[in-house]
Amino acid sequence: MSRRVITPEGVLSFPFLFAPRAAMPGEEPKYQAVICFPEGTDLSALRKAALEVATEAWGPEATKQIKAGKIRMPFREPEPDEDGTAWYPEGTTYMTCRSKSRPGVVDRYLDPETGKPRVIEDPDVMYPGCRVRFSVTFFSYDRNGNRGVGVALNNVQRMGDGPRLDSRVHAQDEFSGEAPPENLDWGGGDDGGVL
Repeated sequence: MSRRVITPEGVLSFPFLFAPRAAMPGEEPKYQAVICFPEGTDLSALRKAALEVATEAWGPEATKQIKAGKIRMPFREPEPDEDGTAWYPEGTTYMTCRSKSRPGVVDRYLDPETGKPRVIEDPDVMYPGCRVRFSVTFFSYDRNGNRGVGVALNNVQRMGDGPRLDSRVHAQDEFSGEAPPENLDWGGGDDGGVL
């Protein structure tokens, strides 16, 4: 009981696409990422697929059980922390997606040699805040009294740049500089080996 779906475009958050990470100490490390959908994104195909999985697993009463909170769905809304701040803007819907296998990561642009989207191997290109689409599989789970629909991460496509969510700045953008003197020794010299 599963459904494979391509998501609409969203914003990448908490990416662990090239090396696995344990969600909690002692848990098996997994590849994972969050995709955030801005307010107004059409999620009807995702919601339909998740509901179909729940209905196949728990029958026609699944909708009532979802509304009663007895079956968890993967769609989350931002909740403010104790200080009133939230990770994501109001109106955002997000999903956490995980996989034991490393997802494929590609660009939106075609590789001229293969005619297929270019493969991305550089983790720095997949920063929190870039625009992405995911290939995901919705699946049902029933463990230790917890029932719900989970999301497996299959592949990721980078669609473009966006404002960074982690506030990191390139060093070249953060510092000013000056033209080097003509006799500057880039191998060390008087600057203590820094340059």
